[in-house]
Amino acid sequence: MLLSVFLVLVTVSGTLAAQELKEFHVFMGEPLPDYPGSTIIGDIIRAETGVKLNREYLVGDLETKVGLMIASGDYPDMVIAAHFTSLLKDAGVLVPLNDLIEEHAPNIKRLYANHWEMLQQEDGNVYWLPIQAIPYGPDTSRYPSLGFFISKKVLKEAGWPVVKTLDEYFGLIEDYVKKHPTINGESTIGYLTLFDSWRSFATTNVPQHLMGYPNEGEFVPVLEQDRFVVRDYHTSNTAKAYYKKLNEMYNKGIVDKETFVMNYDQYIEKLSSGRVLGTFNQFWQLESAQNILLRDDPESIFVPFPVVIDGLVEEYQRDIPYVQSTQGMGITVSCKDPVGAIKYLDYLIREDTQRLIQWGIEGEHYEVDENGLYYRTDEQMALFRDPDWVQNVFGRQYFHNSFPSLRGVDENGNMFFPDTQPHLIYSSSHDSEKEVMDAYGVKSFSDLYNEPRERKYFPLWTITMPAGSPAHIEETRMKDVLNGYVPELVMSKPEEFEKVWANFVRDISPLMEKQMEVYQEGIDWRMENW
Repeated sequence: MLLSVFLVLVTVSGTLAAQELKEFHVFMGEPLPDYPGSTIIGDIIRAETGVKLNREYLVGDLETKVGLMIASGDYPDMVIAAHFTSLLKDAGVLVPLNDLIEEHAPNIKRLYANHWEMLQQEDGNVYWLPIQAIPYGPDTSRYPSLGFFISKKVLKEAGWPVVKTLDEYFGLIEDYVKKHPTINGESTIGYLTLFDSWRSFATTNVPQHLMGYPNEGEFVPVLEQDRFVVRDYHTSNTAKAYYKKLNEMYNKGIVDKETFVMNYDQYIEKLSSGRVLGTFNQFWQLESAQNILLRDDPESIFVPFPVVIDGLVEEYQRDIPYVQSTQGMGITVSCKDPVGAIKYLDYLIREDTQRLIQWGIEGEHYEVDENGLYYRTDEQMALFRDPDWVQNVFGRQYFHNSFPSLRGVDENGNMFFPDTQPHLIYSSSHDSEKEVMDAYGVKSFSDLYNEPRERKYFPLWTITMPAGSPAHIEETRMKDVLNGYVPELVMSKPEEFEKVWANFVRDISPLMEKQMEVYQEGIDWRMENW
């Protein structure tokens, strides 16, 4: 198998050497280092497609970058800009993909078929491909999508308590800091909250989760008389209690003093140090730190819990598997070869390429048992637990996070994502992870959460405000107020908190009405048409 792959690569690479590689400029709205030039899967993809990607990754603020791109008229060939992708469509930057897919992309047509109606815009066209499609069926994961993460060290010393409420969570952390003021010769950090640019949602969206909800965005749909009604949570009693608790912990020295001035890389660096005891976030935002801890300091890994504000709240924080229909990879009007671009994306999305990107090469990176199920040996698992190897030698991140990909079960009963292969979730876990799972009697960390409730519209945040509309202007102003007040709410003196909170509620309350109207219209339409 390996010899045949090598011979194919040598043959195709030799052919391509005599020809000019087709090049596409791609902008991806995430911060990654420059592509190393050669990776295991990247070399195979380049040899099979004859395409070289000139990648541009995000530096600075994504919304600002998109605005500058639109103002300048200087566009890449392909682009993905998270929840600002729709701004590019509204500005006429993206080309319709319908005819391109129909004529040149049979894999895209087949694998996105279940989601096609969700992707069509008001004019009937599809302008982007979400980064994940679920063509055959959903999956489950070792880690839930979000949680209040707490260091294994804290749980182990406390006798493996089940952490249910915010007070219990911070109580455990505060007790541990008192007993262990330093770790590895440096000051122990009780709690970090991420507040860097657009990632500030890791701090500001928390009240909805303390109310028991999954990630809905800036508002929560509350089921009232068989109808989901959009409600505000930023000014709720839960939000006030959350910020007051952070204020208390900040003034006690439990919340890190640098938490509001750190950038994302510094956040990950601190989490990876083993000195941090707790943080709230979505798992994808801290996964790289968790992988480093699994490799270098497995006793300091983070364990997620579905923490709520008090014992009266029933939690349903786990995500329902969904497709991010309002964002994805698009082709711009500047692309001189849109047929070549869509063919490249069609190659990436096909099942064999997805297995290559996720699993690797059979016999080298994974094995197949007598039942046709994929698995990895201990040696192979050790490779994929090394984040540096996965990114810079194997190359997965450069072909996965922004490009169209598949998740869930495949047509043969395997999972596209190795970490969600049911018979491997527990067995392929690190011994340190298994110790935690065994202590709590679960086979995955997701099992610490209740099963998600079915919500056909889910999630609310994928409904976007029309560019330049009163709702969009209101949204921008609301986020400015939110991001302006939250550090003050947390860092003010305790006796000043009530005054700051009152000013916050006064200033943010008038900036929600138009957004809620758009969200309500969108959710009503989805409930009727999806």
